[in-house]
Amino acid sequence: MAERFLVLFAREPRSEAREKGFTGPAGEELFATFAAGWLEAAREGRARLVISAPRADHAEWRRRLAVPHLLVLEQRGRTFGERLENAARQAAALGGHFLLVGGDVAPSRERLREAFSALEDGADSVLAPARDGGVSLIALPGGDLDLLGEIAPRRTDVFTRLRSRLAARGRRVEVVSPAADVDGRRQLRSIVRSLPARLRDAARRALSEIPRPAPEPRSLCLLPERTRPSGLRAPPAA
Repeated sequence: MAERFLVLFAREPRSEAREKGFTGPAGEELFATFAAGWLEAAREGRARLVISAPRADHAEWRRRLAVPHLLVLEQRGRTFGERLENAARQAAALGGHFLLVGGDVAPSRERLREAFSALEDGADSVLAPARDGGVSLIALPGGDLDLLGEIAPRRTDVFTRLRSRLAARGRRVEVVSPAADVDGRRQLRSIVRSLPARLRDAARRALSEIPRPAPEPRSLCLLPERTRPSGLRAPPAA
């Protein structure tokens, strides 16, 4: 059987939380719990967890997960799509079957099992749709990774466009159960009751935490460049 790789495309938990509007420790804990859940799901599913993150986040990921010989890939590219495509090409070079999932996607053993089984049963591609029209989990063959470079955050037609493009190329596309993702407090509230107990508790703590206001810049020239929200539905931006 080919080796399985689960690629978590994500910022480290504190940065991930802040990009989603969670500025306190409970938000950070939430996304750390998501990552730990995917690690457990990967182990149960006989897969190796791989992290794809900006270089500045690598040390924190290794500290957080404390996995011997954790493989961390560097996100590269000017745009979100370029970073996603590059991460997929690095994962494809590992051999075997790989799945990409965003760091804002709630972990699911069942969905992971379903996706890997589809690949091993002969599917060319696997897609898990997100509620907003994006994609939360994805696997593509090497010849179709160029399609990832066209994905942009916040598009509501990512799933339909990607599925149509793959079908036009004659690929066998397997669609698995929709995967819940978190782009902010509103999305988290909508899925909190459906989460397993451990994740549900972390989600409620994050929701009960009062957001901290951003500090006022000393001058307009110190305003940071706006970073785009992350997610594999659109996966996390660097």
